[in-house]
Amino acid sequence: MKMPFCVGVFLLSVSFLALGVEGVTVSLSPVPAHELGPWAAGKAVFRLYPSLERPLKRQGPEPAMSLFGVLKLGGDEYPLMFAVLTDNTPYLAVDLDGDGVLSATEGRRGSPVSEEEWLWHLSFTVHGRPYELSIVWPAGRGFLFLIGQTPMKGELKLDGKAYTIVLVDADVNGNYNDEADFYVVDVDGDGVLHGDEGEHEVFSLEEPFTIGETSFRLAEVSPDGSTVRVVPTEYVPPKVPLYIGAEAPDFSFESLQGEEISLSQYRGKVVLLDFWASWCLPCVVAMPKMKSLYEAYHDEGLEIIGINLDLSREQALDFVQHFELPWPQYWDGKGYDSELAVLFRVKAIPMLYLIDQQGIIRGKWLGLAEEEVKSTIEELLGLDLEEGNREKEQGEAVISPRPILSLRVSPRLSLSATYTGEVPLNLKLRNTSSYEAKDLKVSLERVPEGVSVETVTVESLKPGESTDVTLSLSVQDLEPGEYPLTVGVTYNYCPNEETCFKIDQDASLLLVVSAPAGSTSNKAASGMPEASAGKGIPWIIFAGAGVLLVLLLFVLFG
Repeated sequence: MKMPFCVGVFLLSVSFLALGVEGVTVSLSPVPAHELGPWAAGKAVFRLYPSLERPLKRQGPEPAMSLFGVLKLGGDEYPLMFAVLTDNTPYLAVDLDGDGVLSATEGRRGSPVSEEEWLWHLSFTVHGRPYELSIVWPAGRGFLFLIGQTPMKGELKLDGKAYTIVLVDADVNGNYNDEADFYVVDVDGDGVLHGDEGEHEVFSLEEPFTIGETSFRLAEVSPDGSTVRVVPTEYVPPKVPLYIGAEAPDFSFESLQGEEISLSQYRGKVVLLDFWASWCLPCVVAMPKMKSLYEAYHDEGLEIIGINLDLSREQALDFVQHFELPWPQYWDGKGYDSELAVLFRVKAIPMLYLIDQQGIIRGKWLGLAEEEVKSTIEELLGLDLEEGNREKEQGEAVISPRPILSLRVSPRLSLSATYTGEVPLNLKLRNTSSYEAKDLKVSLERVPEGVSVETVTVESLKPGESTDVTLSLSVQDLEPGEYPLTVGVTYNYCPNEETCFKIDQDASLLLVVSAPAGSTSNKAASGMPEASAGKGIPWIIFAGAGVLLVLLLFVLFG
């Protein structure tokens, strides 16, 4: 039976239209890096030199020592001078207007971030819009660190659902389409971007990503980062989540010792995965400490699985036998290309993953952070609580108030003096003890005029639990400058039925308010990014039409 001629012509027309489809063009807008997390700030080393090819005229304070460089952003060049003044204060001047003169208004002293780091925050106009940049000097060094603060954010819309996409200028040169740059996509649509290095939602510009059963790639990235063109591509398996709190991927293998091993067989145990090699000096140095951990906690429920990256089986076996390592060892002779190294995206060793009794990743470290690994193992095994109970039973417990939370917050919050609105300040709380923290109150102290913020409360935080807290700062008419702030956390905990303590903890950060070089409306700076479909028709319709065309040709000519 032949298909009617008009239907065949229609399908052929649709298929030819499909050949011209260019995918989905996503519009992106700049957002402050602190709204997304530390991963959204590009970082690069900036070298300094004794002089420039074209000497600069200088105004302002007389330096005791000076070095120079040329900052390149989006095709424009900005000569700069870094100096140490006669009072030992670091000083930075940038020729923002390109007149060859470092005027007094183009230079300023650094702000101390710590005993060994000094900070400047600058605003440039790159590709016709503000580009925020932090510069850090590690004291005594002949270079600076550039920290880009202007990632680009938009929404990719597929089948009626929006997926956040972020483009990061990783090499901090004002362009977003370089080989070093990367992008992050909320591939699982959970509203959380896992953008740290090695996470499952981070991709190089050449790397495809997968949503559901379909893979995509970036066919084009505009230099200014304002648009990316997303097209379907050959299917690639999605990356497995490896963030703390994710379920560890299961695996099985025959060990060097000839045992059949799988991760799932250790449910109910705390498992430490150790990626190592005999040629890795830090691995060799750490191995006696690994043995000490195993001997101290194995009877309490700790297991270790070694993943060896040696190319030689004999070399790996000799090392295991020499150190008398009692735990199972994985080896396939492929080095960093080994199946488990690829699965866990290991790029450097020694690399450790700590997995709890339910198979959830609870810690990961590059290098043996011995005390942190040990304390996390004890928490998961409940040894702190058991030790406290033993001391209480023996009448030896000495109870004194102590902080039981770890508080993490970015050391710097940057914004423009022209900004008016809400600014999120994200922090993470973790209960590192065996006691429950209750009635938590998180506040911001020492806020300057023009900033208001409400206290956030958290009912409780159980032992080993962590939570993300966001303080919403309402900002209006802030004067340019640098303002030290303090995040304060108060809470209660009871080590026993007779005793309860009230604890105050705090962490410091610096609010940097800068006057931008160019002007822009708040609407433009905070407008919601949009996505538009190239050529007006979703690509998936044409893909389906292509399948129908094949069927049509089969009917007509088969």
